[in-house]
Amino acid sequence: MKNRVKNISVLLVLSALLLSAGCAGIGRHVEEPEVTLADMQVVEMRPLEAVFQIALRVMNPNDFGLDIRGVRCDLKIDGRHFATGVGDRKSEIPAYGTGLVPVKVYASTLKMFSSVLAMVQGMNGQQNTLQPIRYELSGTIRMGGGINRTVPFHSKGELALNR
Repeated sequence: MKNRVKNISVLLVLSALLLSAGCAGIGRHVEEPEVTLADMQVVEMRPLEAVFQIALRVMNPNDFGLDIRGVRCDLKIDGRHFATGVGDRKSEIPAYGTGLVPVKVYASTLKMFSSVLAMVQGMNGQQNTLQPIRYELSGTIRMGGGINRTVPFHSKGELALNR
């Protein structure tokens, strides 16, 4: 009988410890990370689709590391939808630190060509000067490590073409 009471006591203590460890991240306030476009490279061109590898710069404003489990993102160029992608590479962004998160995005080559045509047509009378391309990046980051929530992000910027 004493062994049974002892086993039940140990089980209750272990259950309480596991429950408190699992709930540790629930009340934690998470400041949203800043996410920007850091790099973009062509991986493959197909007749109707282009594949790009982009790198997202994630800046963590929190006093604890962020355990990134996945990313979903949409990329607009000059106000038009350009590409969509997802990435499942796990990344750890240190407290008050930054890191690069790779994501493959997929774009329609038909939309790409129509955007290039519109850009070329817009150059008439401007001495063939290429204007910076505006981009808009939005999506969500899926976090683990006790936080287990999805955090949205949104950023805008320009890519200079005259370099």
